[in-house]
Amino acid sequence: MGVSTRMPVPLTEEQRLFFDTQGYLMVENALEGDQLVRVQEAFYRVEEETREEWQRTIAEDPAFKPYGLGPTAHVVEPIVTHGDVFLDLLEHPRTIPIAEAFLGPDIQMIDNALHVKPAGAKSHTRWHKDAKTWFYPPEEWSEEDRKMWERIRACETPFFKIKVFFFVEDVDEETAPFSVAPGTHKLDVDKVPQYDDLTDMPNHVKLVGRAGAAVLWNGNIWHTAMDNVGAKARRMLLYNYTHFGMKQYSPCVPTEAFTAYVQNRSPLCRQLLGLERMPRA
Repeated sequence: MGVSTRMPVPLTEEQRLFFDTQGYLMVENALEGDQLVRVQEAFYRVEEETREEWQRTIAEDPAFKPYGLGPTAHVVEPIVTHGDVFLDLLEHPRTIPIAEAFLGPDIQMIDNALHVKPAGAKSHTRWHKDAKTWFYPPEEWSEEDRKMWERIRACETPFFKIKVFFFVEDVDEETAPFSVAPGTHKLDVDKVPQYDDLTDMPNHVKLVGRAGAAVLWNGNIWHTAMDNVGAKARRMLLYNYTHFGMKQYSPCVPTEAFTAYVQNRSPLCRQLLGLERMPRA
């Protein structure tokens, strides 16, 4: 069965094929103009408001350390509770149609965070993958979802997990760039090869870009964040998507108060938050 030509996503055929085969996709200028400025201002506000808490958390050495939380990573999880600007990114029109077209109609967020890697910080992680599989079996869906998948899909087999990173500031090769080993998302291996020097991973790509760029990637791809050898921090926002009903990271499960707050958000937003499935035409 071929891929549907009815593809309501902002992708060229080259980009569609690239994401499917290489496991990642850069979207330049996903955020621009006033929206980028609003995101940056909100990011800096939250970073400053949580600085003391971050430092206190480091001193207490918590057992739960999402995304390397510690001296090498200032992490705020979740971030969507810190302002509508972050909720808007959850369902951003430049990224979510792509994620949906590769995941399927039951797309749901399982976690989201603000992430700062300070200047001079070592990598907070080794080469690894976030998922145990790259694909999701369509037979797990209802008949309605399978029909919708045929209408919206951009690939033959739905992905299991997709993460989206938004670059809040420019990222260059010195600023701890997120890095991937292209094509490894479809390899059937249990363990990712390790290297004392992260840059020794064969064929790896350092994903650099201007502020406002976004990168989408399959959760099974081999990836890491390089050491920050630059003079400035790396600042990103991340959103993690999989399939509806799957367990959300505990900090990101909507509270009763937040559920009430988003009652008038879009049906898509409420589905992404795991509250209820949106109606489909």
